[in-house]
Formats: sequence, C-alpha cells, structure tokens
Amino acid sequence: MIPEKELVLVKAGGSFITYKDKVFSVNYLALENLSKILLSTMNRYRIILGNGGGSFAHPVVKMFQKSDPKMLIVQCQKATRLLNKIIVDYLVDRGVPATSMQTSAFIYRKHNAVEAFIEPLITALSHGIIPVVYGECIFDEEKCYDILSTEKVFESIASKTTVTRIVLLTDVDGVYTCNPKECSNPELIPRITKRNIDEVLGILKAESGRDVTGSIYSKVKSMSIFSEKYGVRIYIVSGFNIADSIKAVRGEEKVYGTIIDMNS
Repeated sequence: MIPEKELVLVKAGGSFITYKDKVFSVNYLALENLSKILLSTMNRYRIILGNGGGSFAHPVVKMFQKSDPKMLIVQCQKATRLLNKIIVDYLVDRGVPATSMQTSAFIYRKHNAVEAFIEPLITALSHGIIPVVYGECIFDEEKCYDILSTEKVFESIASKTTVTRIVLLTDVDGVYTCNPKECSNPELIPRITKRNIDEVLGILKAESGRDVTGSIYSKVKSMSIFSEKYGVRIYIVSGFNIADSIKAVRGEEKVYGTIIDMNS
C-alpha cells in the first residue's frame, strides 16, 4: 500500500503578496515566486494554500467597522474574494492546479465555537488539486460576522485532519529581535522552542509599539500554541527566497528563516 503524502499548509502572507501601504495592490513578483515554490513541491506533497488579506481585507474592515454588520461582512467578503481570485487565476495560468475554496462557505461560528466542514478540501487533495483558502469575515450565528485569520483557518483544518507542518511565507526572512525594516541591529531568531519561547515573546512584546513587530508578537504566540497542540513544526521564511521556501515545504532542517517547534 502506497503511504499517503504528507499534508503541508502554506500561507502566502499579506505582506508578501500585496503592498500593504497601497490599497488593493498586488505584488506580482511574489505571485511568480509562489508559483515556482508550488510547482517544485506539489507532486511530492499534498498542499493547502492560504492567503492573507494584506491591502485588500484590512483597509475594508477598517472602513466599514462602524457600519451595519451586514455591510461589513459583504464588503469584507467582496475584497477577500477578489484577492483570492487574482492569486488563483495567476497560479492556474502558470500550470498550478489550484482552486479557490471560499472560507466562509465551509467554516462558520456557532455557539462561540468555530465549525468546519473540510471534506471538499480533502477530496480536492485526493485528486492532486491545491485548495486555496484565505482569511475572511465568516458568518456568526449571534453577531452576524467574525473575522478569521488564515492561521485560524489552518487551525480548523488541523483539528480535522493530520497536518505535517506549516510554512508561513512573508516579506522578511523570519522572526527578528526587532523590526528588520526599522531597527539598526535586527538579529534573526533561527529556532523557537519551549526553552526560549518566553524570552522571545518578552523581546517581541517590548517592541510591540511598532505595528509590524506587534503583529509578529501575536503570530509567534499563537503559532507556538498551535505547534504544541498539534505537534507540528512551523516555518517562517521569506517568500522572496525561493530556495529556502522550497526547503521549508520539504521540512528540511537547514533553512534560512525561523522554525517554531514546541515539541523538540
């Protein structure tokens, strides 16, 4: 019997695939790199791709957050669908067998718990197709909508099936001691484990006044919990470094980036 291929969740972060300082802008170099990463790995692994909201979702949510909840969720979904369509169409045109899976169609919130129906994703994987999910405003039975990040979508998937590892593609090489775009002496943190997680979070929290560093603090905290709960490694690498992104998808040890492994 042929063993089932490993399942790898890959996120193309919003800072990687869009220009966050320009509304509704796409970084097509990032999409070209993403297509090369997937073409180099898709035959060896089962891959679910997720994309962040970047300059599409975040400005829209901010614009409509004080509006009627109905307007917020429909405008949010309009923006996230648009970015996802651009990504999927680009990948398909490059020969990647990708298809869009609208997150709010298979995940919703009921009684303060996230419910997921991932069978369509699993079926797509069984036929060699890459489902492309994304962070989105999902339906909530009580308050109309909830904002679900791509990482939370991945967690819903991991709770229903066996995930081998997660790869987060960003616009920087990994987790640094301070924002590498702003501070003068950033140091890459190559590995985060139980032994240094508290120290790392302390360093990042001290810098949390900076927007980007603040978000990486939250990401590292949530991903460390994810790693421990589901027993998976999480790689954070630059999507502009194609060679090391491919190594991360393959689960190699020597990768220029950050590996979060709370079970080592």
